[in-house]
Amino acid sequence: MKSNLEVRPMFHWTPRRIKGHFVVCFLAFLVQRELEFRMRKEGIHTSTQEIQRAINSLKVMKFSHGEQSYYMKAKSLPLASKILSLMKITQPDKVTPQEELTL
Repeated sequence: MKSNLEVRPMFHWTPRRIKGHFVVCFLAFLVQRELEFRMRKEGIHTSTQEIQRAINSLKVMKFSHGEQSYYMKAKSLPLASKILSLMKITQPDKVTPQEELTL
């Protein structure tokens, strides 16, 4: 489990911020491990780096046409779609009006 846990300097000085930073990093680590476990269980064998690259490929751009704002989904890696399906996250339409977007 230690192989993907990298330690870098953090620029927080108060105990509250240091603890908060640690909690966020630890939660991200747990989510990553859970995702890897679920993917292996489904027969999808891939590296942590490929998973991160796929998740990073998920991008949405906001644009306006007149008074209306829209969100447009950029093309992502095929693995990203598998990850979203596995995590039971509904993919947005290619173009979604702002008022229809639910977070």
